[in-house]
Amino acid sequence: MKKRILAIVVILLFAQSASAHHLWIEKDGDRFRVSWGHYPETDPYEPERVKEVKAFDKKGKEVTFERKDEKDKVFLLSKKDIPMITLSFEGGYLVTTPEGKKRLTKREAQKTGLQVIDAIYSYQFAKSLFGNSDTASKPAGMKFEIMPLKNPHALKLEDLLPIKVLFDGRPVEGASIEINNNKETVKTNKEGIANMKVSEKGKQFIVAKKRIPAKGDPNADYLSFTTVLTFELK
Repeated sequence: MKKRILAIVVILLFAQSASAHHLWIEKDGDRFRVSWGHYPETDPYEPERVKEVKAFDKKGKEVTFERKDEKDKVFLLSKKDIPMITLSFEGGYLVTTPEGKKRLTKREAQKTGLQVIDAIYSYQFAKSLFGNSDTASKPAGMKFEIMPLKNPHALKLEDLLPIKVLFDGRPVEGASIEINNNKETVKTNKEGIANMKVSEKGKQFIVAKKRIPAKGDPNADYLSFTTVLTFELK
């Protein structure tokens, strides 16, 4: 019985990772759209979940923009050239149960009689690049971020892109990094650095995840952090 339960837990957690929604920014004509879902498909979300948004010019200087919240999405508008945008997104509580994932707190799930396998409070961070920028390879001040250590727009197929992962401004050792939903992951070294192979053209998604215990919160076991770096390889 214990082995069966363990197998169910592993399957569910793997399914949760494989089906996880990601956050990214898409250039949409003369504006930018904050997207959420499984690229290229997008799902609706509550605009108030999109928190700190910053836009940068080629020299790394922060530029102003207009934020427009619609019913289930957020748009950013600016007449200036913007090669990089960063933002944070608060996902909220999520529990994994034998019946699947539920947008409930741990206490809410237990009150309804659900068996809670995993309970988290999630945060997501996104950095999207639309051209070469002096600031792309420097910390952008995000809580959890991926920095490309060379110009990703100059890459060719099968090239390696060195990246660095930071959490609270410090290198993350042993972080599992994936690119474009590839099942094989790469681990960061002591300096938080890993090399990612770019094996296909089009939109590139480099994803890192981290969990820490949710101390003092009876509604979650862990705080879950995901950060996504996107750029286009033509």
